[in-house]
Amino acid sequence: MDPLTGAIGLVRNNSISLCRGLKDVEHIIYGSLEEQNKHISPDLGFSRDERDQTILFELLQCVRNVSQQLGRASSAIFYESLLSTPHISSEELVSRFLRILETGYSSSTAAILISELGADIAWEKELSNHRNLRKFSTNMFLSLQSLCQKANSWSKVLDVVESYIQFFVPKKIVLKSGAQAFFPISGSAVVQSTSQIAKVMFESVLDVLMLLRYMISISGQINFTHDDVSRVKLDLIPMIQEVVTEWHIIRFFGTTSSESPAIEDFSHQLSSLQIDSNVDKRFWNVKLGKCDFSLAFILLLSMQSSSVELGNFSVGRLPNPNSLISLSQEFISWITCGRSGEESSVFSNSIDLALILLRHHQYNATEYLLTLVDEYLHKEKTFESLQSVDGKMSALLHILGCCLVAQTQHGLHGPVKEKKVGEALRCFFRAASVEGSSKALQSLPHEAGWLRIDFSSSLSAAAWKVEYYQWVMQLFEQYNLSEAACQFALAALEQVDVALETIDSSSSENLGETVITMKGRLWANVFKFTLDINKYNDAYCAIISNPDEESKTICLRRFIIVLYERGAVKILCDGQLPLIGLVQKVERELAWKAERSDISTKPNAFKLLYAFEMHRHNWRKAASYIYLYSVRLRTEAAVKDHQMRSSTLQERLNGLAAAINALQLVNPSYAWIDASVDETSIDRENYPNKKARTTKQEQSPPDDALPQKLPSYIDVEKLEKEFVLTSAEYLLSLANIKWTFTGNETPSSNLIDLLVESNSCDMAFTVILKFWKGSCLKRELERVFISMALKCCPSKLAPSLHGKGRKMHGLLLTSSQDELVHDSFDAAAIAQQYAGNSHWETLELYLDKYRQFHPRLPLIVAGTLLSADSQIELPLWLVRHFKGDRNESRFGMTGTESNSASLFRLYVDHGRYTEAVNLLIEYTETFSAIRPADVIRRKRPFAAWFPYTSVERLWCLLEESIKSGHRNDQCEKLKKLLHGVLVNHLNLLKVDSDDVRSSVS
Repeated sequence: MDPLTGAIGLVRNNSISLCRGLKDVEHIIYGSLEEQNKHISPDLGFSRDERDQTILFELLQCVRNVSQQLGRASSAIFYESLLSTPHISSEELVSRFLRILETGYSSSTAAILISELGADIAWEKELSNHRNLRKFSTNMFLSLQSLCQKANSWSKVLDVVESYIQFFVPKKIVLKSGAQAFFPISGSAVVQSTSQIAKVMFESVLDVLMLLRYMISISGQINFTHDDVSRVKLDLIPMIQEVVTEWHIIRFFGTTSSESPAIEDFSHQLSSLQIDSNVDKRFWNVKLGKCDFSLAFILLLSMQSSSVELGNFSVGRLPNPNSLISLSQEFISWITCGRSGEESSVFSNSIDLALILLRHHQYNATEYLLTLVDEYLHKEKTFESLQSVDGKMSALLHILGCCLVAQTQHGLHGPVKEKKVGEALRCFFRAASVEGSSKALQSLPHEAGWLRIDFSSSLSAAAWKVEYYQWVMQLFEQYNLSEAACQFALAALEQVDVALETIDSSSSENLGETVITMKGRLWANVFKFTLDINKYNDAYCAIISNPDEESKTICLRRFIIVLYERGAVKILCDGQLPLIGLVQKVERELAWKAERSDISTKPNAFKLLYAFEMHRHNWRKAASYIYLYSVRLRTEAAVKDHQMRSSTLQERLNGLAAAINALQLVNPSYAWIDASVDETSIDRENYPNKKARTTKQEQSPPDDALPQKLPSYIDVEKLEKEFVLTSAEYLLSLANIKWTFTGNETPSSNLIDLLVESNSCDMAFTVILKFWKGSCLKRELERVFISMALKCCPSKLAPSLHGKGRKMHGLLLTSSQDELVHDSFDAAAIAQQYAGNSHWETLELYLDKYRQFHPRLPLIVAGTLLSADSQIELPLWLVRHFKGDRNESRFGMTGTESNSASLFRLYVDHGRYTEAVNLLIEYTETFSAIRPADVIRRKRPFAAWFPYTSVERLWCLLEESIKSGHRNDQCEKLKKLLHGVLVNHLNLLKVDSDDVRSSVS
């Protein structure tokens, strides 16, 4: 106990509890009749009449009875219901409390008691509650009857009730400029005292409300007239609800802990570093978010001139209980009326309170305060008057909207965040629709986020809405809420026509922009927001609605770039968007993008152009763009490694095939493309990603450095030739053989050699047939088949397997892991043998296929084989090419260029005498077995059917071999056979002559 101040405190471990005095209203509520008379003063506005005081005493007795019947939990339930979300409406909760006063607790409560206490105890409890209810009903009936008799009428009682309610209205106190001197004690004592007072006032007024509702429910029993009931419903209950709401808000400030700044808040993170020496910031950083630092502390410190005064809150002297009450009253007055103390309420001062909370990032508390005020104003008759006075309603809604937007950035996601955004939308639209909102909103400080805009007094309401909607649009854009920002951009567009008509006629020079410029800017914003949320159709609608051509072009360019980056550019090519009047612009932007983009990026801009033009049946343009793509690929393939080069060539083949397909859809007379492409524009490494408004003229190179240009006009035939050469290059790249297409129309013979060497024979023949005709075609075919025939020769397959090399190879042993000793070819030799077999099969296949282009091909192949190895055994299928169909060659060894006579000459030329003699015997025997009907043909000279000179040459060669002693026996035998063949043929001719002579005679 402090003897100097009379303060009484209770000291605990680390805290001290102080005893405060009671307010006059508290003495009246809890005291006796004498105490009530003592504390009823003229300041309270209550009559000193003894009868009125008696009526008040009797009235308080009825209030206590109602409070006891409901229990202490009723007020707590009512308070918590206002805090919960979604909360039960106060009207519904009061109706439930009234039902308890009338009928007691429900049957569901009795069922719970039975399950918890048992049937017997529950039955006794129910009987006890029933007796208490009857006792309460009887006492209340008698008390109210007595109260009416003492007052002579219910009207007088209601007058006393109205005067009593005025006790609970927070008093208005004018605070001096040095208000911080009023707080020489700990701020927590003031906050705690204020919370206790608010709790008492809240519960007391609520009890009065329940008494009045109970009186209305039993109005018939106590002779409550209709006028009295109307007065209670229309005057007293709204007054009580306002007072209850005010004390509820004050209690909310005193009991709700402050909210710590969000982690994402950069300003909070920066201030937490404590770079400067500001004590205020350090104090807030430490205290905000603590459970013992309620919202009332923020308001209390804001009430002071500086938070440094908190250091003066010492407990060197314990405060007088009465001074604690007076300080609490001043604090309550500041909450409800502000520093001026003008006749007002917490609803009118809610804007200032909300701004203080916003300044300290108390978004949840700000939202709750303003939402509660907004809901209350909707219920009261004073809504229309408050809406029109100074535009306070618009300021309240604006601040609430800003608070809701700020909350969306503090960990909210999904439906919760969408709900906050939707509520913010409604608040801003309502704020703009309130009359006088222009002046009210511009008077708000920077805490509300308002950017001050100077308007003339003659500015129309539509013009004001345009500017306000644009500001709100920027606010949502700042928080990345594009969908909401789009709503306000569209809302501004709705008002811009009416607004700019007024501006143009009065103050258009102040804005400095025309109707087209403003609409273009707003439509550009709509485009940006819809593009951010992937609403591509809406974004395109914004583009075509934009009246500003420059803005439209910029938006279209951005539209294409974003679609390209997000892989959604397909909607431009498949006809989803009606590109009416914009086809050329879209094509130009895509072409610009394709020209300056890396061809390895996906999706490929050239392919998009191809699809774009194909969908619109512009076949030639589609072919032109895809051909340019193939040209770019040709340049890229020349500098890439083997693996990447193959894939690039494959992609180029696809591009050329697409170009050919597109041109084949055009009339043959117009099936060509203009493909003038500067090589220097293709061969570059850096691709700018932004389009300059003006292009700087490049310096012209000297004449000797002028680049070569591709052919200006290319038809289907040229494309097909390029396709064939690119296919050849692709196959060579797969075989790891580098050959680059130079752009010449006719390839070199080196390409054919490389293809044959890499076993790409099909492609080699395709190139020959595509690029050579006539004798040149035959010459190239001969070269190919000579190369293929040489591959079939054993001496060419494994030269190391002959002679000494073969002998040494047979003496080698395998490793110790293999017990076999090879006395023949190893695996490599076997592999070469298989390769040789495949070469024979390949040669047979292509000789059958291409003999029709050059009949001498079998002769070329046979001559090549015999020249490479004179002792080689010609395959049967090759010999059949010379012999042909036996039915057609029965008249001798004549025929096409590759006939039996040609084979006979080859045998003779390469010393294959045995095969030559056998071939001659075979055909002479066939010749002698001719049918009688064709015997006349044998009358022709021998040289007509057989190679007479070659036969004569064979005879001479055999004689020379005999004379030289080389293979005497074999040559003698062959000579005798040849002599026999000739003798038989001459005898046959003599017999045929005799037959003819005899038949003629």
